Amino acid sequence: MPDKPDETLIEELPFEELSSEDLSSEDLPSQDTEIDLFREPADEPEEATPRRVPKLLSVSGAKGGVGKSMLASNLAVYLASIGRSVVLADADMGGANLHTMLGVERPRPWMPAPPSLEESDREDTGLALLETPVPGLSLLHAGLDVPRRGEARRTRRAHLTAMLRGLDADYVVADVGSGTASTLIDFHLESDLAVFVTLPEPTAIDNTYRFMRHAFVRFLRTKVQDEKTRRALLAKVRELGGAPSPLDLWRRLEDDGDPLAESVRDWMESFSPAVVLNQTRLRADLELGEAMRSAGRRRLGFGIDYLGHIDYDDTVWSCVRNRRLLLIESPGSKSAKSVEKIARRLLSLESGKARRRRERTVPPESHHDLLEVERGATDEEVRRAFKRMREIYSIEALACYGLFTADELDKVRTRLEEAFDVLLDPARRRPYELSVFPMEEEEEIDRPSAARRAADLPPPPPITPDTEFSGPLIRQVRESQGVELRDISARTKVGLSYLEAIEGDSFALLPAPVYVRGFVTELAKFLRLDSAQVSRTYVKRYRRYLEERGEA
Repeated sequence: MPDKPDETLIEELPFEELSSEDLSSEDLPSQDTEIDLFREPADEPEEATPRRVPKLLSVSGAKGGVGKSMLASNLAVYLASIGRSVVLADADMGGANLHTMLGVERPRPWMPAPPSLEESDREDTGLALLETPVPGLSLLHAGLDVPRRGEARRTRRAHLTAMLRGLDADYVVADVGSGTASTLIDFHLESDLAVFVTLPEPTAIDNTYRFMRHAFVRFLRTKVQDEKTRRALLAKVRELGGAPSPLDLWRRLEDDGDPLAESVRDWMESFSPAVVLNQTRLRADLELGEAMRSAGRRRLGFGIDYLGHIDYDDTVWSCVRNRRLLLIESPGSKSAKSVEKIARRLLSLESGKARRRRERTVPPESHHDLLEVERGATDEEVRRAFKRMREIYSIEALACYGLFTADELDKVRTRLEEAFDVLLDPARRRPYELSVFPMEEEEEIDRPSAARRAADLPPPPPITPDTEFSGPLIRQVRESQGVELRDISARTKVGLSYLEAIEGDSFALLPAPVYVRGFVTELAKFLRLDSAQVSRTYVKRYRRYLEERGEA
């Protein structure tokens, strides 16, 4: 999700296991605590300390029943347990029910009324916070499920974020609801931390990707400030179906020569929705989150920040059934530990201390990128990667449901087979890597000083733009620089026997011209020669040799 500028980072505190005894309290107060947000500034009493601006953590869901209310309530409990002041806000428009998770009676709804509404429609302007049995945790029923005029309801939802940020707390954890309504997505995007909960089910996975596509379109609306440019961009979005893959949108802009294409590419890289997978049962379910990360990047063009999974557990069902909180009722359960890990991950992401998955340094769309391996991957690593990718992009793969068509999956699998064959064939792999990887910054080799070169080394041979390079000429250049072949081999990863054959014009010992071109190019770059001239002229001589032998 987009970074929030100029915000104070938090430090993660160690979590201590809770028990129901630790969090017990007296009976709930009979009256709600009223905080009037619509008072005139002159009427506000002076505060001893400045009001805190809370961090807003929103929890959305792929559809009803995915467990977002369970996760939101227990995340709030965790934050309160480490000493934070937390407000748990029920902002689910159509199904506000967080009070059931806390085992309390349904509170009076808070109906935020923006100033634009008529006085007759502003009878509920007070903010009713209800204390809970958890120290440091208050409940706010902000679900606008009381019938109101459509426009009033929409306007109130649009003002909800500002209202919640007016609370005096460290965190506001909001159960937002599910769906792709624009106001819901905007709330999700405007949050400091946003979590999307889904299930290992086809419909939920499909809804997850649909939400991400819609969210990216809303994200673009906030990035493009010029109204004319925004309208042109949204016109292309509508042409592609209204909520296209960001990657498809970027390619369309590239094909049209639109200057906005580069910006869209940058925004794709900064867009990273956070996902939690709930009710995992099978081993395949445990691997689904990482599979969605890979498939989403391949088809959508942006990364998915997978926060973790919560196992299917009868303990969770029992807690929900009995109106009790998981982290209080059963803090040692496997599911409770999973929630704690997710909470710590969120805090680490906010503070910038999270060890994000190391990005690969391989070129996009290369064989290495497709298999998700590094340049120096061993044969065994390539085999394991191919097996994993073949499973991710199988026709029955849950991670690809609603993301790829059958034809698109066929094309991906064909490319996987090609990548696998090339990277496991040494004769094909090395030339391929030389062709796709940029020349790395040259490591310092023990080259002789200028004084030593003048005294002990032969002078460099004369080279002009018309020079035709042979093996002996290349050797003269190397010897004038005082560099050993073994150093070049170690640096370029070209076999020493091939380098010796090149310098000796031993064409019979060399592979096909396409491979020799790559070897000579690397050698020329190391010797600081014109690699294009060296490779062109040397390979030309090599081809003449093959033609004379009838092998061309």
